[in-house]
Amino acid sequence: MSNKPASLIGKKRIGQGEAPLFLPDIDVYFKHDIQGAYRLVNALISAGITTLKGALLHNPDMCLPEGEVGYFVPGTGMRRERYRDVIERHVVPLDTLRRIYSDARDQGLELVLSVYDEEGLQLALELEAVALKIPSSNIVHAPLIRSVAATGRVLMLDTGRSTMDEIDRAVEWAKASGAQTLIVQHSPPGPPAPPTDFNLNMMIDMGRKYQCHDSLSDHFRGIEMLLAATALGVDVLEKGVCLDESKPDIDIAHALPISQIGETLEKIALIDQAMGSTTRTLPVDRPVPPDRMCLVAKSDLEPGARISPETIRFAFPQQGIPVERWDDFVGKPLAHAVKAGAPITEQDV
Repeated sequence: MSNKPASLIGKKRIGQGEAPLFLPDIDVYFKHDIQGAYRLVNALISAGITTLKGALLHNPDMCLPEGEVGYFVPGTGMRRERYRDVIERHVVPLDTLRRIYSDARDQGLELVLSVYDEEGLQLALELEAVALKIPSSNIVHAPLIRSVAATGRVLMLDTGRSTMDEIDRAVEWAKASGAQTLIVQHSPPGPPAPPTDFNLNMMIDMGRKYQCHDSLSDHFRGIEMLLAATALGVDVLEKGVCLDESKPDIDIAHALPISQIGETLEKIALIDQAMGSTTRTLPVDRPVPPDRMCLVAKSDLEPGARISPETIRFAFPQQGIPVERWDDFVGKPLAHAVKAGAPITEQDV
């Protein structure tokens, strides 16, 4: 549960006293399977999701023909291929993205959308996205960051694979260009990176440093990091979501199969609820716990015997003078005889 000042993402409050906002990211994991995209959206609605994360990746020319990219495939290891080939099988035309996300919006989902260019930004505004995200690849893209910040929408900055200087600079661009509600997103490396590379404390520290909301873009192969971030009080959680039958591809190794979304939401809620308050308040009229101790005679005690470690032992339940009142009675004489093993009452003193 966060303790940072509250803000709104659409109708959802994040920050002070709120559970983390979970953003299931369908990205473009569905590739050209448009019906698959609708299946993802409908499954998320059925799971009770109210805010959908997506991406407006629509132009293959954003990637030049030269160059390779590597990504992890479970059971196989690292795979390398031409980056342009990867992009071409993932890009979705703007008109198709418009249909998918406008339908999701019309079903009541609020939209958080990653934008890669001005065309995508204009579509995101047309779709009434409640927040706009700068993906990690564009944290060095000053013109795009400034354009997004100038819209006045909630701005998410993904910091994956960037240096601290690059993060500082991107935050400065965003704030100088009018960003009001800023979410700086910690984005640890994808699999097979070990947990020691996740540095979740950096996520919380960035929120403090930049006086903004913090977030985790989770690239772990399970949900453990989502739960750890929840326990740390993160404001926003993001996790890729894919169809159960998705074939190995870039980013699929750390995406959550849609069939696991319900259980994941339950566990996040459980951890958040368990964090609770920083203090304990109990009713004043509560029963005394049965294992609280009282003063008991060690042996048969005559009138005038004084209460001391030599004459008294302690036992529960609390049927005599409570042990916490020891300082009030130590050294005082007994007014009556008390049998061995009997509780010492105030009337006995």
